[in-house]
Amino acid sequence: MARFAGKVALVTGGASGIGRAAAIRFAQEGATVFVADLNLAGAEAVVAEIGGGAHAVAVDIADAASNRAMVDAVIAGAGRLDIAFLNAGYYGAAQGLDTVDEALFDRLIAINLKGTFNGIKAVQPVIAQGGAVVVTASAAGVIGHPDNPAYSAAKHGIVGLVKSCVTAFAEKGARINAICPGGVLTPLIGVADVAIIPPGDLARVPLRGMGSAQHVAEVALWLASPEAGFVNGQAQVLDAALLSTFAPVMLPVGP
Repeated sequence: MARFAGKVALVTGGASGIGRAAAIRFAQEGATVFVADLNLAGAEAVVAEIGGGAHAVAVDIADAASNRAMVDAVIAGAGRLDIAFLNAGYYGAAQGLDTVDEALFDRLIAINLKGTFNGIKAVQPVIAQGGAVVVTASAAGVIGHPDNPAYSAAKHGIVGLVKSCVTAFAEKGARINAICPGGVLTPLIGVADVAIIPPGDLARVPLRGMGSAQHVAEVALWLASPEAGFVNGQAQVLDAALLSTFAPVMLPVGP
């Protein structure tokens, strides 16, 4: 497995969950990986788990200068950037519109939407010819999320941002796509990270079920690979058909 031999990949939010799974898989497939996270110790732990050929970088994606410093570190350390998986994000504690105040709204927009913008702006000038950018949006970026409307608004914005940046990356000979996961079993919802397994051993997710971090990571790797060279400017939904049909109808119970 060496789809990315000789390539340099940057993964934000790489300390856990989807980012960790993607960082490990990029490394397994031959890439030199830069694992970026606000949690530098966590990123360093993933680098140790990879066991060589990887580097940890601290980043606060909500800060433009921090994103530029992150990309500068990649260029200084590896001389190029072929793949950027801009995956870092924040959900926050919300249980409906009444629980979302202005401070939480601003934080969710600053991290998820502005943070993605900062990452895109930082990587676009240096992305290599033939390179690829993959951005983590959410199924909540293509449908409303009543529990956390601010998060949904930010993720909808990410989808629009990705589509709007296709031309800028095409001018560099690169592609950009978004992924929109549904329910995923990650530390974000209190589920511990698990060992990475051979991709062919991943289980089929039941209808409207929860996927694993690696399920999402494998799609990110595919979108970053030459096999996806015909895919550009898209928002790929990964949700076990959650959004494909009407929800099951709950018939009223008779007397």
